[in-house]
Formats: sequence, structure tokens, C-alpha cells
Amino acid sequence: MVNSRYPCGAALFLAAASLLSCSSNHAPEVPARPAGPDYCFKDSTYVFTAVASDPDGDSVAVRFDWGDSTASHWQSWFASGETVEFTHAWTDTGTFYLRVSAQDQKLLTSEPSDSLAVRVATRWPPETPSTPAGPNVGGIDTSYSFVAGADHPDGIDVAIRFAWGDGDTSDWSEFVLPHAPVEMSHSWSSPGTYLVRAQARDTFGLTSQWSVPHAIVIRAVGRLRQVGQPTLTADSSGFLIRVVNDGTVEDTIGWLAFLDTPDSAYMRSFRIDGDLGTGCPIPDGQPGIGPGDTVRFAPVTIAPYGVQLVELVFYPFFDREVYPPGNLFNVNGRQFVFRFSDGSEITVNP
Repeated sequence: MVNSRYPCGAALFLAAASLLSCSSNHAPEVPARPAGPDYCFKDSTYVFTAVASDPDGDSVAVRFDWGDSTASHWQSWFASGETVEFTHAWTDTGTFYLRVSAQDQKLLTSEPSDSLAVRVATRWPPETPSTPAGPNVGGIDTSYSFVAGADHPDGIDVAIRFAWGDGDTSDWSEFVLPHAPVEMSHSWSSPGTYLVRAQARDTFGLTSQWSVPHAIVIRAVGRLRQVGQPTLTADSSGFLIRVVNDGTVEDTIGWLAFLDTPDSAYMRSFRIDGDLGTGCPIPDGQPGIGPGDTVRFAPVTIAPYGVQLVELVFYPFFDREVYPPGNLFNVNGRQFVFRFSDGSEITVNP
């Protein structure tokens, strides 16, 4: 029997209003992108976190989609805005896109969050570095540079260190891209044959095997001698000499020490093979290079038996006591004794 107090249309309106009053609940907000590592290893378990909120303040449950065709169960009920932790391990390698969804107690579900891209790889150490590249022969107390690099099967950045063969090992370099060259320098204080090796380490602390060694022969006594007579500069304030390698192997030199020069002669500039030495020319107002000083230059390799000549240019010399502007115009007849980084000593009487 129809209630005579309400016409049929009015009854339907009241029923709809009643339903609307019961449907004021809102779905949870879209969760923030999950947080956690973006590089993982296969079959290893990692922790990820998510935060979900509900506009009505309802408790929420959370579910993770791991991007590998699996998803977690809806996990418990958490207070709105609470941080939730989940763990997962991937059984395959690749890049997986991790998302999270939230559900309230009335079973309304949010849209999935933005994804976190997680790269999963097999856990391998870096590959063995290349054999260090560097000189084969050198002299004591001279710094020589070596270069090596290492690849990584998972494309992870690597650091490089060198073992110098004398009981000393360098610090680790900064992390660089796989296979990028890393350069370091070392000097040896005693003659002998030294085996230089390189090792790599990735950002997870895994290390490679040591590389195939590079042998360098360090000599105590040099093989260089002067060739011909010194040539004075045009104003007689400096001179040019030529040296030749008398040894059977190539010789590399990187510095020149002034063992003895005239008391008042201080060199203002220095060139070897046309390149300025470190710190040259000496700035005005500063004393030049004299007895006990050392000038360094880019390493020069000299072939054996005079195949290659190296020109050493010294100019101009000044009297430290009167500079400026007193120019020591004539160094003719004054003795100069030099020692190269390979141990060779040369006496010059220009």
C-alpha cells in the first residue's frame, strides 16, 4: 500500500537524499611517490616507505605494486599521514617502476602514486683495471704519472688506486664513470725495477682484482752528457746547451737541480724543448733561481744513443744584489753544475 502522505515521486527523492547523506566519505589522497633505493641487487631485500593520507581522517591500508607483476597485500590499518615501511626483493634484473595505493576503512581506493624507478642488477665487482700506462724508465726522486681505468658490469661508478711496487699504495681516487681514465703520480727514492698495478672499487665497496703490472726501471745514475759547446745568448746573459742520452734505453727527465752556479748569477727563465719550466719566468722583484734550487718541467723522454737532442735554454741571469736593473751581461767562463732528475750531473763552462 502506498503511503498517502507522500506521492510516489517524493518518496524516491527522499530515498536519494538518504543515500547522499551516507556517501559523504572520500577516497584517500593519492600517496606520495614511495621512497627507497633506486639501485638494488637481485635477490637482496630492501626497505621502501610510503605515506598515505585520508581527507576524512580515516585509517588507511597501503599496497605496493613492485613493477614485476607482483604486489603486496593490503597491509593493516595505519593512521592517516603515518609513514609505512615495506620490504621487497626482486628475482630478476631490469628497471622496475614501483607505485603505491591507499585504501580507507570503507574500501575506497586512491589512484596509484607516481612511480619510483628501481634498477635491479646482478651484484658483481668492477672488472680488473687496464694495465697502467706510463713511462718504462725513470730516475730517482722524480714524479711520474700513470693512467688506468676499469669497467663495471652493472655500469656503476668506480674509484681507482695504484700500488707502486715499493710498498706504497695510493689513496682511492674520486668515483668516476666506468672505464674513465684516472691519473696519479709517484716517485721512487731508490733504483730498481718496480711493478705498478691498479685496482678498482665500486660505490658499494666491492673491489676488483689487481691489474697486470707495468714495469718501470728507476736508475740512480743518469746517462746524459753534454754535446758540443754551450752557445751564449745574444746579450751573453744566458746560454744554450745540448745533452744526449748515452744509455741503451730511453731516459725520462722531469726536473733540473742547480748544484752550483756563480754566487751572483740567478736565472730568471728556463726552457726545455721550448717549454717554460714551472714557475718561470720569475716575476719582477723576486730573486731568480740559484744554487740549491730546482726547476721542474713537463717530462721529456730522450731516446738512446743521441737519436734525440734536448735543448736547454737558460736566460737571462741577474745579480741578485743589484737586480733591478743590474744585468749580469757576461757569464762566460763561469762554472755551472746541474743534476737532472735521472741522476745525471753536467758541468757547463760557457
